[in-house]
Formats: sequence, C-alpha cells, structure tokens
Amino acid sequence: MRIAWIDCSAGASGDMLLGAFLSAGADLELVNAAVAAVDPSLSVTVEQTSRHQIAATKASVRVSGELHPENFPDDLGHGHGDVGHGHGGEASGGHTRTWAEVRRLIERAGLADAVRARALDTFARLARAEAAAHGVEPDDVHFHEVGALDAIADIVGVAAASVALELDRVVVSTISLGGGRQVRGQHGGIPVPGPAVLALLAEADAPVVGGTAPYEMTTPTGAALLASLADEFGLLPPMRIQQTGIGAGGRDPLEVPNIVRVVVGDSIERPSSELVYETNVDDLDPRIWPQVLARLMEAGAADAWLTPILMKKGRPAHTLSVLVGGANAEEVRSVILAETSAIGLRESSIRKHAADREFASVEVEGQRIHVKIARYGGQVVNVQPEYDDVAAAAAALKKPVKTILAKAVAAGHDLWS
Repeated sequence: MRIAWIDCSAGASGDMLLGAFLSAGADLELVNAAVAAVDPSLSVTVEQTSRHQIAATKASVRVSGELHPENFPDDLGHGHGDVGHGHGGEASGGHTRTWAEVRRLIERAGLADAVRARALDTFARLARAEAAAHGVEPDDVHFHEVGALDAIADIVGVAAASVALELDRVVVSTISLGGGRQVRGQHGGIPVPGPAVLALLAEADAPVVGGTAPYEMTTPTGAALLASLADEFGLLPPMRIQQTGIGAGGRDPLEVPNIVRVVVGDSIERPSSELVYETNVDDLDPRIWPQVLARLMEAGAADAWLTPILMKKGRPAHTLSVLVGGANAEEVRSVILAETSAIGLRESSIRKHAADREFASVEVEGQRIHVKIARYGGQVVNVQPEYDDVAAAAAALKKPVKTILAKAVAAGHDLWS
C-alpha cells in the first residue's frame, strides 16, 4: 500500500501543499494540464527556495503568464497565498464566484474523474464551512479570494498531484492553526483561527493545536484540502520511505520554518491491535453458555471461549474470554453484561499476528466443500476444510463426518503447493 503522511506542524495552505506534492514527485505537466482544463489562462510554476535553511519548493500560480498578486506576501499572517480566506478584499482584486459557479467550472473541465471528485469535495467542504460561519445556505456562499482563479488552481492542482502520486492512504498530522491578531477580510477583521477553519476541521474530526506562531498558520483552503485528503489523522505511520516533499509558504517568519512536508512510502503492515475481555462467572446456568457464545460471535467477536476454573471457597466457575477488534468492542461488552450474570469486565490490549488467508474449494462425491488456505511469508502453512461444509456434505451423503473430512483433506493436498 502506497501511503503519504502530511506534516502540518507549521500549518498548511493551498500553495504549500501544492509545492510539497510537486516536491514529492508529482508531475508538474500533469498538474498544469489539470489547472488549464479549468481555465486556459492558469498555470503553475515552481522555484527552489528555503525556510530556516531547509530546502523547499515554492509553487506559484500564474494567470496569463503573470504571477498572481496573492503569491506575494503582505503584512498579514503567514503569506500562504490565499489571504482573505473566502471573505473577499481588495488584495485579490475582489474576484467573486458562487459555489454553484465554481462547481460548474470544475464539472465542465476535462479532468480525470478522481481529480474532479477531489476538487469538488474540497470546495463543497469550503462552502459548508463558509455557510456555517456566515449563517447562509451553502449554495448562497460567495467565494472571494478562495474562489478566484489562483485558489481554484491550488485546489485542482493538489487534487491532480495527489492522484498522480497514486496514493492508497493519506495520514495527516495534528494541524497547527496559529493565533494572535486578526487578519483582514472584505467584511472586516477575522479572528485566528478563523471560523471557517474551525468548522472545516471540526467536520473532519481533525486533531488541532494553536501552535507557537502568533498569526494564522492554516488557511481555509489548506484546511479544506487536508480534510478532503485525510483518510486518518496521526503520527507518521510505519513505512519504507520513497520520497519526501517540502512545500514553502510565501513568508519566512522567525518562529517556525514555513513549510509543509509530505512523506511518501510503502506501508509496513502492523500487527492488528485487538482487545480481550474476560470475566469470571460462577452463577450462570451452564445451559445458557452456548447461546452466549453465539451472540458474541454475532456481535463481531473474533473468538469467544470458556475456561473452567475453581474460585474461592472451592466454587466451580468459568472464565469467559472474548477477542474483539475496537470497532465492535462496545457491542461485545453489551452482550456480555446483558446475556450473562457478570457485573464487570477486565480489558487488555493485545497484538494479533495473522497469516494471510484465502479460500478455495474441493469436491467430495459431488459435494462442494470450501477449504481455507493460510500463507505466512509467502508459504502455505495450513490447508483446512471448513467443518460446516464437511458436516453438511456428510449429512447429504449419509456418511460419517470423519469419512468426508478425510476425503476433503486428501482432495486439498494439491493446494499446499
């Protein structure tokens, strides 16, 4: 699996993410073809720069060959390149588009389906966030700087670059938002972090932190792209690194290197983490246990079993043990407490190492029986007929189960290779 980790410890913006993906190996020609498909006047150029003596790539949007004014840092915040944050202003020439107009531009462009879907998802998230911030319907949102051609190029460019890198999964770090004085918008001062940024990252359930810099570190465009790209949030996952890309923002502040990093590599499969629930029960009618075990498996337990024990005062009892993944843990706990006489549980976390599994089938006297094949390290380590199929075949043939099982094992002999 090809995965990417995006390091947002210095925040993020559209141009920073675009520079990072291009630095990580995305094809600039493919990116330019995508942004030109939206509007032929658009193009993206890159130059090598540095932030705090860290080499980085600065991506800039050009309109009809000219560097767009928003690519020049001003005296506000981070100078990420999308100053104004969807609220308009003279700095960008007051370009305004409704969400419906932006949507039509992208839908009509000659884009790959995956690129179009990513760009539309990003803008839809922006529209919802801006609508929530201003108390209007999403279709009534007017994008100002964010809807201008340069920001459209950032979003479509990042969409095209991420698709070009053929990523299967994207993990995003905790996102630094910044703080300090307000930034200017068309309608006046905007607090930092901005309402749209908070709405975007709240909807994505993203982990955030104020950060160490007294200005806006993450812009709405950056937040929307991160929310759309992220399959999960967290630390750098286990991987074998193939490329590292570093994208620079428009300014070089003293507090932090103004960069976004993208680390791309092949995932290293981790042993799955599962839970074991246990409880000792000495006062349940033993005839109920088969139903309890069946209910636990229905609830999503990977396995459930009983161990006979001797409790204090010589009382015979059973320890109920249940193996379950985190997604089904709550339902399994509910079954244990509802279906048994237990009033408490012990929980422990374990690592499960599983062989790769696949299924085949064999035929025994006209009856089809599924066979489970286990591989470890590329080698077959077990071939086992499914017992329920064996029992059904034995009943249909009116023969002993042990006879059909032996024939199924023999029929599966060639599957060991």
